[in-house]
Amino acid sequence: MPLSLPISVIVSTCNSGGTLREVLAAVRASDLPPTSYEIIVVDDASADGSVAIAARYADTVMRLSGRGSGPAYARNRGVELARGDFVAFVEGDVVVRPNTLSRMLATLNERPDVDAVSASRDDTSGASNFISQYWNLLLRFGEQRHAGCAQFASGCGVVRRTAFLAAGMYDEWRFATACLEGVDLGERLLGAGKGVLLSSGLRVTHLKRWNLGSVCQEVWRRSRLLARSLGYIRMSAAAPSEVVFTLSRTLVPAVALLGTLLLAAAFVPSPHTGARVAVALLALILTNFPAYRFYARTRGFGFAVVSAPVHILVQIVAAIALCNGWILRDMLGDVSPDAATQAYSEVGLEIWPPVPRRL
Repeated sequence: MPLSLPISVIVSTCNSGGTLREVLAAVRASDLPPTSYEIIVVDDASADGSVAIAARYADTVMRLSGRGSGPAYARNRGVELARGDFVAFVEGDVVVRPNTLSRMLATLNERPDVDAVSASRDDTSGASNFISQYWNLLLRFGEQRHAGCAQFASGCGVVRRTAFLAAGMYDEWRFATACLEGVDLGERLLGAGKGVLLSSGLRVTHLKRWNLGSVCQEVWRRSRLLARSLGYIRMSAAAPSEVVFTLSRTLVPAVALLGTLLLAAAFVPSPHTGARVAVALLALILTNFPAYRFYARTRGFGFAVVSAPVHILVQIVAAIALCNGWILRDMLGDVSPDAATQAYSEVGLEIWPPVPRRL
């Protein structure tokens, strides 16, 4: 077995038994030469049959015990085992196309100015229910509006191992759940002078099934973390296609326009509350018109109409979560590692659990 390989594919999973087989089979069906890559599956304390499925496809399976630590922690542990000069991260519910990984690798080999490249999601979700289709299209809309932006998507991305280590790996302290860890990594890669590319020409399919509750929870986590830890202005410049920016950017003019219309309505002698509500909804719809036009173009007019109230609800959740994050930041400060971890970092330890740096 060679000591090094061109690329290591790290698949992080947590209770992804329903999708993991298809994900790993797609990686094995890649047009990369079989001897040029390895698959490392890091199971984050799954309670289903993910480990047994992974054992049939992966070269290495690492099972984390105890309470789930999050994908950032799991991916970092996978990198510590990886032998590849390049590291690919694939989520346990993301299906690559046969040429996805090879084209990413070719991009990095041909462009020394790029250190990390990630794939966009396609227009179709693996789950057929309406909310999954809506959420996938909303994320796709953000990526399409900012095609080619400097953003790293953890769903499927490849990064030079040296650049990944130099940037400090994934931040496993702030991101105990799957939430913006790729956006943060991309921003730190940029800060270290590394090139980052989100490619609109490379597509992958996301299989996860969403419902209204899980979408609202996801938006809440993203928005609150954005306000508390990452900083809205800094991150909106680094990763404009992230869904939270799409939501909050449209919400700001919507609130301004809504306030103006309601103020004008206050001086109108007619006391029709229904009319004022209609004006408010119209303001929100107009400010979100580009998104609704995208829905209509990809799924039809009926889909766009049904998505309108869902989109407004999601925006309201995002706005409340942003305010909550700002309050937490002012009252409690940012999330930080415990004292022991900070002490270890000060004496030059690279990874967790602490392992002395080799001199």
